[in-house]
Formats: sequence, C-alpha cells, structure tokens
Amino acid sequence: MSSDQASTATGPLAPSNPQTKEDTALWSLKHVQVLWSWAAKPSKPTYPPISSIPPTPASRLLEADAVPATGEPFPTEPILTKNAHHEPAKSNTVLYLAYGSNMCAKTFLGMRGIRPLSQLNVSAPSLDLTFDLPGLPYREPCFANTALRKLPEPPKLPPKVPELPDPPKLPPYSLDHPSSDEKSKPQKWNKGLIGVVYEVTPQDYAKIITTEGGGANYHDILVPCLPLPASIGVPEKPDIPVPPRPFLARTLYAPRLPDIPDKPPSSQDDDDSSPEPKPSPPSWLQKLLLPVRRPHPNYAQPSPRYLGLLVTGAAEHDLPPDYQSYLQSLQPYTPTTTLQRIGQVFFLGFWAPFFITVMLGGRMFGDEKGKAPRWVVVVTTVMFNFVWGSYDYIAKPIFGEGERTIEREEKLGERETGWWGCWRSGNREKGTEEEKRVFLA
Repeated sequence: MSSDQASTATGPLAPSNPQTKEDTALWSLKHVQVLWSWAAKPSKPTYPPISSIPPTPASRLLEADAVPATGEPFPTEPILTKNAHHEPAKSNTVLYLAYGSNMCAKTFLGMRGIRPLSQLNVSAPSLDLTFDLPGLPYREPCFANTALRKLPEPPKLPPKVPELPDPPKLPPYSLDHPSSDEKSKPQKWNKGLIGVVYEVTPQDYAKIITTEGGGANYHDILVPCLPLPASIGVPEKPDIPVPPRPFLARTLYAPRLPDIPDKPPSSQDDDDSSPEPKPSPPSWLQKLLLPVRRPHPNYAQPSPRYLGLLVTGAAEHDLPPDYQSYLQSLQPYTPTTTLQRIGQVFFLGFWAPFFITVMLGGRMFGDEKGKAPRWVVVVTTVMFNFVWGSYDYIAKPIFGEGERTIEREEKLGERETGWWGCWRSGNREKGTEEEKRVFLA
C-alpha cells in the first residue's frame, strides 16, 4: 500500500477502533472497582497477633511475687501492693491482670506497644467487672473498673429425705417466647472477674501505668487468680487433671470513695478544756481534689468503641463463651438526638486540648515506674471534676443525657431532655390541642 493510500486510510473516513462504548464503560467500571478495593483494604497491623504469645509456664506462677511468703496464709481478697509482706521485685518479670481494653491486641500490643512474654486466662473470684470510672461525657462516658465482690453464702445442706418437687408450671406462649426487648436486655454475671494475666517486663509495666493515667485514677493491687482451663478439645496426650492452684497478679483498681458531707460532724462532748480542732478545708475544695465519682455507679454505659475492644479481646483470648455472651449483651452509649451529637462535638472540641496537655505532662514527668508526679495527679483530678461539673450544670440541661442511652420520644412516649426537647414537646402539645378544636368544631 502506497503512502497516499495509507494517509487516506488514516483520514476521517477510516474505520473506527473495534472497541465499543459498552466495552469502554465496562473497563472503566472494573478500574473503579479495583481502585476502590485497594483504597478500602485495611492496612496490615504492625503488631504480632495474640496467638504468637506463648502460655505462661507453671514454674512462673510459683515464684516469690506470685505466692505469699512461707508460713503466711494465701489472701482471699485484693491487697495494696505497698502493703504486701513479700517483695515483688525479686522476680525479673511482672504478672499483670488485664480486664478492660488491654485484653485487645489492637490496644495492648498496637497502641501501647507492649510485648508480653506469656499469657494466661484467669478468673479473679474476689472482684467484679464494673463500668464506674468516669471518662468524657457524650464521647467516652465511662471505662472499665473493678469492685470487691460480695461472695454468696454457702448453700445449706438438704434434708436427709428430700421431698419430691411440685410439677413445673409451664408459662404461656407469650412468656415462653420473649420479645425482642427482653432479648436485648443485658445478661447478669455473678461468677467473678474474668481476664488475662500477661507476663511483662518491669519496663513494659511502667509503660502500662503511664498510659493508664500515671496513678491518677488507679491503684496497684495484688489479686488472687485462678487459671482457667483451655477450650474443650481432645489432645493427643491428655494430662492428668489437677485442681487449679491460685497465684497473685497485679492489676489496677480505682476505689470508690464515700461522699464528703457538706458540714463537718459536730461532737456532742463540747468541753471548754478540749483543744480546738484544726480547721479543715471546705467541702467543695475537698471534693475538687478527690477523684470524680458519679452518684450512681452502675448508671453510665461505655461507648461502642470501648465496649467493642472488650468483646474483641475476649474473643481473641478465647475466654469462656458465657462471659463473651455477657459482654456482647451489654448496651453501649449511643446518642439518639441531634443535641446529644452536638454535645459530643462541643465536649470533644472544648476539653480535648486540656486532656492532651495533661497526658503529655504525665508521660514527660513520669518516673521510672510510670507514676506521674503529685502535681500532675492533682491537675488531672481537678480537670476531671471541672469536666463533670460542666456536664451536670451546663451541658446536660442543654444537650440532654450524656452517660446512658435514652430512647426517642416517639418510641417511649416520654419527653425529650434539655430546653430544646421541652420547647418541641410544648409545641406538639399546642398543635394537638388545636387539632382537637378543629375536629370538635
């Protein structure tokens, strides 16, 4: 073909590319799908999985920091570490009991950067899991804590000749099949605290103390623990079953302090000869310098983010299924009104700089054990008191509930909280009265 024919073939009358518009659109769609899948693909974690941590050997649970000294009885209740008779520093590692977000690998191994030497699932019968440690209203209302468990009384012995029980009364069909509201109620747990004991280095334990507030909220205590058996399985060489042997592990505990009376108690024996008592600071100043404690310890609900860390950590460590079911049944705090969502932005935007400053101060001035200096603890305590004081007296009347999920008025038939809810409910009542007059006219 000559050059003239070639130029003619490439002119405007030349045949077009055999690729159709449908093929081009399909290729573009596939290209967008590839780019979207690449962008939505989560990044690989930079921390090892929980399965890479070996189990704690039995010899470690017999060292000096895990058992009382010779001749001393084994404690049945938690004790402060500074009041312990033995020396925990004799061991090169620390046994740390995690029961909150530190059970999750994303928090403990990723965010905090801890590298445990071993791990063990345990039960702490002397403690109960609670959510009474105040956080930030509307965003993180509370965090996990522990409380001394009230042990039930031992069961009474049955009579020598037990009587035959009465036949059971079958409930009606509606009660036999509970509604969705009854199924959504949180389950009850009365089997003590379930958690994970990590074996960590003293340096990592100091890092744990620092990231948990530097001693501003928690106290270091020794807790009696019992190892939990592994999941049900059929090993190749089954071991001879032996009863679990208790041991001591460290954990963090925030005690609930009693309320301070507004007026000091007056003594009935007012003798002139008795020396005058030393003047005490006013009650408002004492409350300002003490950790925040809400009036109802079981009222607040954890955020979905925080509760999700507990559920994920329990699944990663394969904790007992009934305990995992209990954690999954807990109701997180969820804002249900527009004002509550505005309160989230308000509180996070206003108090976030103060939180960041206090956290940086605790990490910069903390000692080798991870504890912050006294002035940082005082500043943190005062700041939290101002946070919850501003919530009780300013934010809650305006934005509504910031600790616990409340249903919408359309579902429960109740008034909305805050001045906006009162105004809306008032207008609805006026509209209802006007509609009645129109229909009755």
